[in-house]
Amino acid sequence: MSQLKEIKKIPIEEVLEHFKSEGVIVTKEEAELIMEFLYFLTESVILKYFDN
Repeated sequence: MSQLKEIKKIPIEEVLEHFKSEGVIVTKEEAELIMEFLYFLTESVILKYFDN
């Protein structure tokens, strides 16, 4: 039996702060697009390799 788990979303302000601490300046819109892609990628990997 498969249970759907929701991936916890990281607040965008935290994402912006992390990028800034690494010396990468991105806009809020860019950070949102990056995170949207990363969530999609994470979900795809989980479904492919960890879902029965």
